[in-house]
Amino acid sequence: MTNKEILKADLLDIIFEDRNKDYGAYALRRGYNVRMLTALGAGLSVILLFALINSWKKETSNAGHQVSKERNEVVIRSIQMPQEKPKEPEQPKQTSKPKPAPKVAEIKFTNPKITEDNKVKEPLPPVEDLSGKLTSTQNVSGIPDDGKEKPVTKLNETVGTGTAGPSQPVADFIIQERDPEFPGGAEALKKFLARYLSTPDELEAGEKKVVKVKFKVDKDGSVNTFEIVTSGGDEFDGEVLRVVKRMPRWVPAIQNGINVPVSYVLPVTFIGMEE
Repeated sequence: MTNKEILKADLLDIIFEDRNKDYGAYALRRGYNVRMLTALGAGLSVILLFALINSWKKETSNAGHQVSKERNEVVIRSIQMPQEKPKEPEQPKQTSKPKPAPKVAEIKFTNPKITEDNKVKEPLPPVEDLSGKLTSTQNVSGIPDDGKEKPVTKLNETVGTGTAGPSQPVADFIIQERDPEFPGGAEALKKFLARYLSTPDELEAGEKKVVKVKFKVDKDGSVNTFEIVTSGGDEFDGEVLRVVKRMPRWVPAIQNGINVPVSYVLPVTFIGMEE
């Protein structure tokens, strides 16, 4: 291809110079722009069609809503109903007390008493006297018994005439509980520790060493099972154990009035003093 032909030729022709243009690639590239414009136009047409259909549906639905609103309008008016007068509570009817039933006649009918000479002291009543009467421990006059079952008298309807003896005073229940205690109390414990404890190492003024020892106060007040809970150093721990093991028997703890073993934690503080 000459220089003049190159200036007039298309870029596609220059690329496919001395190549097989019937293979298919040349034809595809030559018609690429036309196919692109055709596809773009078809896509825009479809989008425009959907937009028109959507707007048409909205107009139709709005029109339908307007019609239904006009048809469904309801005017509400407030109507005052006449208030009914509250009914007065009905007074309970006074019931007349039932008349007490007449007493039924009773006759004394108990085991006969026999004296030492085998004679009956109180003989049984004759059979003729038992008709129409209830057997009892005493004779009571009244109407004849008709043989029907009599209603049982309720407890709250019985009237008693017995007398009760003087009530015995009830002692107050006192719960006995007590913690274990050093003989003489806390002040005596402080004096005991101050008397027998000695500082094993020199401390600066204001310096503190705290040792907490745990032990058990048994039911008989004996002190045993020593354990260092908070250590202040080997020397200070050993000094505290030496002294607490020399303590006398404590006053044991009490729970529900019974002596019980209790664990006790005793804090001991060493403080450096100015000379």
